[in-house]
Amino acid sequence: MKLIKTKEEFLTENYLELHYDEVDDETIGVLDRLRSALKYIEGTLDEKRVTVPLSDMFYFETVDRKTFGYTKDTCIEVKETLQGIIDDYSNAGFVRISKSSIVNLYKIKKLQGDLNMRTLIYLKNDECLVMNRGYRAEFYKALNMLQGKKG
Repeated sequence: MKLIKTKEEFLTENYLELHYDEVDDETIGVLDRLRSALKYIEGTLDEKRVTVPLSDMFYFETVDRKTFGYTKDTCIEVKETLQGIIDDYSNAGFVRISKSSIVNLYKIKKLQGDLNMRTLIYLKNDECLVMNRGYRAEFYKALNMLQGKKG
C-alpha cells in the first residue's frame, strides 16, 4: 500500500481518501485502525457533558474508583473503566502501563529508563507517566505493532 501525504494550506478540516482496486486484508486493517481513531469519548467537565475526539486523549487514569481522561490541557471524567477502554480502543493506540493508567502511544514524545526497572514516559504535553515493569512486554508489543514490526 502506498501513502501519499499532501499539505494543503487553508483547510478547515483534515481529511483522508482511500483509493483501492479491491479491499484486501491490509486495507481492512487500515480501515479498522482509522475507524477506532476517529471515534469520540464522552465525559463530564465542570458538571457538563462533553464529547472529545479519542485522538485528542493523551492518557486515562483511575483515581478513587473514578476514571479520568486527559487531553493536552483538559481533564474529563469518563464512565468507562480502564479495562473497557482497552477492550474498545486498543487498536487506536491505547495500551495499559500500570494498574491505574493507560497511555495513547501516538502522544508519546520519549521513553526513559528508571533506576527501579520502570520506564518513564514523556508525553507531547510535557507530562511524565511511569510504566510499571509488569506492563513492559505488552507495551513494547503494542509499540512494535504500531511501527509495523512483528511481535
